[in-house]
Amino acid sequence: MISPKVTIIIVTRNSQRFMASCLDSIYAQTYHDFQVLIIDNDSHDGTVDFVRSNYPQAGMFINNKNSGFAKANNQGIRLIKSPFFLLCNPDIILEPDWLMKIMAIAELEQNNDCASFGGKLLKLKLINSEIGETEKTEIIDSCGLQLLKNHRFVELGAGRPSADYNQAQEVFGHSGALVLLRKELLEQAAIQDKYHYTGDFLDSNFFFYKEDVDLAWRLRLQGFRSMFIPEAVAYHLRTFPAAQKNRLSEVIANRRHQNDLARYYSYRNHFLVLLGNEFLSNLLIYSPFIIWHELKKLCYLLIFEIRNLRAIIEVIGMFPQTLAKRRQVFRRAKLTAKDIRKWIN
Repeated sequence: MISPKVTIIIVTRNSQRFMASCLDSIYAQTYHDFQVLIIDNDSHDGTVDFVRSNYPQAGMFINNKNSGFAKANNQGIRLIKSPFFLLCNPDIILEPDWLMKIMAIAELEQNNDCASFGGKLLKLKLINSEIGETEKTEIIDSCGLQLLKNHRFVELGAGRPSADYNQAQEVFGHSGALVLLRKELLEQAAIQDKYHYTGDFLDSNFFFYKEDVDLAWRLRLQGFRSMFIPEAVAYHLRTFPAAQKNRLSEVIANRRHQNDLARYYSYRNHFLVLLGNEFLSNLLIYSPFIIWHELKKLCYLLIFEIRNLRAIIEVIGMFPQTLAKRRQVFRRAKLTAKDIRKWIN
């Protein structure tokens, strides 16, 4: 049996209230060579029964525990042989021509070195949280990932009017909320370990949060490109606020909207991203910006989130594993430290 050209993977965890709007927008696509695979992480809100009853054409793989966003997506990528995978959050709504416009660019021969493709993500406004009722806006959620001097990643264009980003361009990478990935290149950037013959595409150690940043950096180091296609429009109800600027006050405000688990993994995984992917020379060059930002963040945690400081202990404990991953990443790297600096703003 020949696999469809695109497999759309949706990882769910108590996502029933969003499934109708998400899946309706997917099955209304004008591009038809795709299949949907839902990986459920032990939902208890009726997500599985709702999908089975209303969207029997969607495949399902059900975990008996919450395995995390990264591991669940890896399960889907290993199960299916499609040449392209679309990672799609359940709180996404696609315009009907989204996949057609993305694939029109992805299938061009000159884009064979492009590993990831993303469109213009606009914000959804939540109207009724109980039933997941939303309203579309013209405010940007993300047009890609942007790396700052202090080595924070922010969402490109977040909070700006949609009209501000209408030019196709190469970007550092894309948010994992909605990104099309070329499997052939994804396999070349996989993290090999003793547990997975095919390797980890998204680093399972991240569990969730910033695994998309880690993947984007690995792909970039191997010289693979990422394209932003503004004509492909979708909408996202972001669970956790998108970082827009470099002010610590905004970082703090965003953290206060996050739950405890998100705060912990956000802090921990930030260090894993840097230790696993950045050149030591770049860390040194930008150390004044990095250290100043991290000191301010540390002071905030000491006052308001002291429990999350255990993340530092966990990062230290994971250092041998992170170092082994880093050796793999840099053994395959085709870019230099100077090449990466071109992406730092």
